[in-house]
Amino acid sequence: MNSKENNIPESLRPLLWGLKWDKLNIEDDKNDIIINIVNGGRMADWKWLRTVYGDDVIKSILEKRLASELYPESRNLARIFFGVNSFRHHRGAFDQNGEFNINL
Repeated sequence: MNSKENNIPESLRPLLWGLKWDKLNIEDDKNDIIINIVNGGRMADWKWLRTVYGDDVIKSILEKRLASELYPESRNLARIFFGVNSFRHHRGAFDQNGEFNINL
């Protein structure tokens, strides 16, 4: 499935420059798509994210990312727009239950 079949707007291409556009999969690449659009997108792009993934999925992905992966302005707006409560502040891993474990 490529970006055209996934209905990813061509206007997002500059934000996803580090990904292979022709191989982009809206589901498989959602972590990278969300991070890149939150960091560099306009409000219309954020609304597209919300339409495609929904607030719960976006919030879940962002809360599992390091705070340093997002620009401070993007973090603050994501807290308001998507209801993100917090971001990770240190490396670690998530176990099979989705719980964060610093020892993994």
